[in-house]
Amino acid sequence: MASTTGNKPLEVITLSDGKSLTAEILPFGAIIKSIKFNNQEMTLCVNEPAYYLENPFYLGATVGRYANRIENGRFVLSGTKYQLKANNGPNSLHGGEKGFNKVLWQVTKQSNNEVELYYCSADGEEGFPGQLQVWQTITARNGELILSYKAITDKETLVNFTNHCYFNLEGSESINNHLLQINTATYLPIDSNSIPLVHHEDGSGSCFDFTHPKPIGDALCAQHAQLDAGSGFDHCYIFSDDNRLKTMATLTSPHTGVNLTLKSTQPGMQLYTANFVGSPFKARQAVCLEAQNWPNAANRSDYPKANLLPNEEYNQQIIFAFTQ
Repeated sequence: MASTTGNKPLEVITLSDGKSLTAEILPFGAIIKSIKFNNQEMTLCVNEPAYYLENPFYLGATVGRYANRIENGRFVLSGTKYQLKANNGPNSLHGGEKGFNKVLWQVTKQSNNEVELYYCSADGEEGFPGQLQVWQTITARNGELILSYKAITDKETLVNFTNHCYFNLEGSESINNHLLQINTATYLPIDSNSIPLVHHEDGSGSCFDFTHPKPIGDALCAQHAQLDAGSGFDHCYIFSDDNRLKTMATLTSPHTGVNLTLKSTQPGMQLYTANFVGSPFKARQAVCLEAQNWPNAANRSDYPKANLLPNEEYNQQIIFAFTQ
């Protein structure tokens, strides 16, 4: 691997597994602009790279310092209170007004199938404590796009990264016919501000039960108070907090026969049915499967830990595996 410097924010870095999978990466926001499998686009994407300077829907973006919501933008670490700016109603969402999706990452290593991106977040950036150094390696290999995250801090802080790709495995205007399987029926119900209400809820037998593959559209048509709360699915499904790689979900297009399997070491997966996406796309044209920590974990002692200490190293992995 050769080290590179002076990369341009909207320079398109193309990765290939040498077989069926290619991905386009932008240093700005460490954005996955495109994933193609067998020459077919798998995500919502815009051809013009300049779109991603604003990118109001987080298309393919790396999300941090803290993915998802922190209630009222407030949290306490070791007795010190911190207040973040609210950018989603009363809450802080996806790292704030200028999260990791809005900064230029440095390309430190690059080859035909792999790129390493680095960002140093200053102490106090967006209100978060500590200088946080982050390395993200994106690798295309054997039909898989592998995202590996590492971070260290010089002061106790919060860390929770994810990727925000919007998947549509057939290039259609709806994901209603896509089949989804999630390997748990346990999820976090939310209030009207999308903050989890209780520790968890068993969705077995309800529209939240995807333990057997079923069309997303059928589930979206159900009558359920939690669908009303999220204007569709915008809920975290919970998994074991053991940092082991596990298969979380499989998305299938009956039309193309393409399967996307999500694997991750994270303890949660946010299912988001693109309820608030607008032009140039349509609402519910795609689905996000965001492997991450649980929402608002910074304020819940009964949730997986969200803090990182100076003597610790944050390591998580997300894998998008494609077959046909």
